[in-house]
Parts: sequence; structure tokens; C-alpha cells
Amino acid sequence: MNTEELTFVVGEHRLAATKVLGDDGRAPSVVHLHGLGPTADRHGVRYLLDELAEHGHGSLTFEFSGNGDSTGVLEESTLGIRLAESRAAAAQLGSDEAPVVIGTSMGAHLGAALVPELRPRALVLFVPAAYPAGSDDDRFYDTLAKPGNHPDSPAFAGIREFDGDLLIIAGTHDQVVPPDVVDGYVANAVRARSVDVVELDCDHFVHRWLPAQDTVLNDVHKAILQVVSAHISR
Repeated sequence: MNTEELTFVVGEHRLAATKVLGDDGRAPSVVHLHGLGPTADRHGVRYLLDELAEHGHGSLTFEFSGNGDSTGVLEESTLGIRLAESRAAAAQLGSDEAPVVIGTSMGAHLGAALVPELRPRALVLFVPAAYPAGSDDDRFYDTLAKPGNHPDSPAFAGIREFDGDLLIIAGTHDQVVPPDVVDGYVANAVRARSVDVVELDCDHFVHRWLPAQDTVLNDVHKAILQVVSAHISR
């Protein structure tokens, strides 16, 4: 396994990123989109991405503007800004394979909303949030609506067009995203090749809890590897 540190520019911000590559040097096809919050960064999912690299699946993990080593102020960001940054991150992937999006919380909303553009072969959504239509310009911690099972959510619109493999990792004690949001994702995945929901005995902050759960983590690794490895060709 090899890593490469890089930055890329979106608008006025420079975003910090890490490529996690297998020994074969293949370009990454997996991108991770982290969630909302001042402590969210590109390192929290390395325990998942390192395992994928060991099986030959390279990835890119990065920090949205206002988080980690990226420039910007978190409170000045919006869903619209993060959509643009997500597109730019996906553009760093290789072009030989259809992409995989791993999204956490708000990152799951972004990944689902971008399905019509990215055409991913798989979506892996951890504790997925969903925000209502018309929220793209709402600043975080100010006017942005709380996540919920919003029927008009761009995430659900994207999922309705998704024809790949959908894996949702939910927390049964999620105190941030209501449980019926997962129901919304599943109900709208009408064209998905497969839909699998894994419920974990944890709260919303799954990436703090999961690395120490050896048996559960092994099962999650297997589930992720299964959808990432399937139907690779474009």
C-alpha cells in the first residue's frame, strides 16, 4: 500500500487530499465524502480505505473547505459549495473504472445527489443524511435545515436514478439523523442492482466506534469489498 498527499483547488479554496493506492499502482476509483462537523477530516476512514487498498482498490479521501488542512471557514460553507468540491474530488479518480462513492452523513447526501453526474457503480453510505430541495445556498449552522426524510431531497432524486449496488451502514442509536431517512433511501432505490442495509449498535459517530469492533468491522469490510469489487467496468 502506498499513499500520495496532494491538493486541488476549487473556487477560492485549496483542498487537502490523500490517495491511498494498492501496490499495483492503479489509479483510484473510490472517493470518500466526509460529513458535517468541525472534527471531520480525511483521516477518519483510513481504516476502511487501507483495507480496500490491500485488495487492489485505490481511493481518494479529502477535506472539504473549512475542515482539516483545507482552507476556508466551515461556517461559511454550503451544500452547493460542497457539491462543487465533491465533483472536483471525483475528477481526481482514474477514468478506467466506474467510480465508487463512500459517503458519511452529509457526504452520503452529496454522493447520492451527484449520482446522475458521476454514474457510480456502487454507493456505500454511512449514517446517511438527507436535506430538502432548495438548501444548497443555506449556510451551515445558520439556515440549513436539519436532516430528515424529506421527499423532495436531491439525495432521493439521485438515488432514483442509481443503477449500481447500494450499501447503507446505519447506527441504531443515531442521535443526528432520524431512522426513517434510511427508509427514504431504500424506498427511492427503485433501479438499484442491489440494496443492503447493515445496522450497527452505535450512534451517529460510526467511524469513532467501528474500528475497535473486531468482529463487526470484519463483516463491514467484507460487505464493502463485495460492492466495490462487483461490476467494475464502465
